[in-house]
Amino acid sequence: MRQSHIPKWIPTVSIMCLLLGLFLSWEFQVQAAIREATADHRVETMVSLVTNLESENAALETQLASVRQETDTIIMNSSSSETQLATQQHQLTQLQIRAGLTALEGPGVTITLDDNKNILIGDDPNRYVIHYENLLFIINDLRNAGAEAISINGQRIVVSSEIRCVGNVILINTTRLAPPFEISAIGNPTTLAEAIEYSSTYQQLQLSGFPVSCKATDIHSTNIKVPAYTGSFSTKALSHEQSLDLEEGA
Repeated sequence: MRQSHIPKWIPTVSIMCLLLGLFLSWEFQVQAAIREATADHRVETMVSLVTNLESENAALETQLASVRQETDTIIMNSSSSETQLATQQHQLTQLQIRAGLTALEGPGVTITLDDNKNILIGDDPNRYVIHYENLLFIINDLRNAGAEAISINGQRIVVSSEIRCVGNVILINTTRLAPPFEISAIGNPTTLAEAIEYSSTYQQLQLSGFPVSCKATDIHSTNIKVPAYTGSFSTKALSHEQSLDLEEGA
């Protein structure tokens, strides 16, 4: 029987194939490890990125909340300032009205006083003219009846107004006025008209033959117009504290 012989190159090739297989297997394992490590690194990177984004987002939300709070505070302060400004503006307007610095219109009465032209021969002429005292008493009657604004021949009557006689004319607010005198008073027409009707000064002038009249408007009328005071106020005798007291009591 004939014995077979194995070629010498087969063991060599077999060993080489085995080594090649081991090398390929090791290469695959290395590549897998590399891929796994790369994947793990990417995951870590993504996690780190997400964490950083979350931190930045939280910081932005905090800043946004702070800005909103500041905005709300500014809006509240602005509304409060506007309210205070409106209140102060209203108070200023009321003070200007009470001081006579604002022209007004509304219901009220118009009183006309003129000299008596029917002078008897030999009688005292002073008995037939309107004196400044007559104007003062009529103004006082109107004020007691609640008149809110008064003028005489376009001159606004205020606290510091002077009504006095200078020669043959009457001086009001340093302006010379001559008869006839037209007194305009804003207020309740009925109350003011009644005050003039029962005024002793007005009744005396009527009984003495002076051409006087009093006309009242409707309660909803705006026909009575009183101009603003354009003169100056004297405060030489007032100290700073007294001025403040007057403002608070006005």
